[in-house]
Amino acid sequence: MKIDSFFDTEENQALTAICARKIISSIGVGGIIWGIINLIIGIIAIQTTMLNIGIVILGMMMLIMGIYAKTKPTFEVLKAASIVAVLLFVWNFGILILNSMVGETSNGGGLIFSLVIAIGLFNYYRRLGHLREQIESISPEIIKQTRKMCKELLKIKLKNEPNVIQSKNRLYRVQFMNTKGLFMQKNMMHAFTATKEEIYLAIKNPYIKSFTLIFNHPTGKLVYKFDRKNSAKLKSWLSSQTRQVRESQESTQQVSAPQQEPVLTNC
Repeated sequence: MKIDSFFDTEENQALTAICARKIISSIGVGGIIWGIINLIIGIIAIQTTMLNIGIVILGMMMLIMGIYAKTKPTFEVLKAASIVAVLLFVWNFGILILNSMVGETSNGGGLIFSLVIAIGLFNYYRRLGHLREQIESISPEIIKQTRKMCKELLKIKLKNEPNVIQSKNRLYRVQFMNTKGLFMQKNMMHAFTATKEEIYLAIKNPYIKSFTLIFNHPTGKLVYKFDRKNSAKLKSWLSSQTRQVRESQESTQQVSAPQQEPVLTNC
């Protein structure tokens, strides 16, 4: 997976770890719901045959993993939840085969749903795997400070603050600082800082009035779209750096261009 180099800074590594924990915590909510659903299905189905006690056990395991992921989000909990999700799919698949063997018809909707959940969890497990050490090592104090910073940013009223802009979908905010911009998602699933030059280079097309920024984040590609008003505020903040970037690029092109030999003339 392609990742922009500036995400390797100590500051962004800490923010990425916190965001990864938030993603796992959100997955935990889904795990709790999925566990409860399977528990209810298993309790009802166990009246038909004791064989269905398996789904009760797996549903309880998913519920426990969901609670752990919500309260103590770690990579190991995500791994365990992914394994339980696969076991739930295997169980549903096995029941479907047994029912077909005895001539009973079963609705395949539950099987498809369990497959989607299993694939989704393993996809997150794969995407967050390289952040394992960062997730485990982040201190509670840094998490507390970052959450406080996020809440303060979200409380700011845009009309009264020229140094804060918001994306079109209102899910992301950017706060302008002296030389950097702080990007923050409202649910804290993504947060990072970038310099003016890095932000300028992330603009898909700097010559249109409504900007789209694309970043290759450690958890996946991020796309930020801004309306004309917020794009104008961003352009104003970037204006001085934009000229420096252009001059640097032109200078590089001149240096790399082949030099012509001087033409001698008679004096």
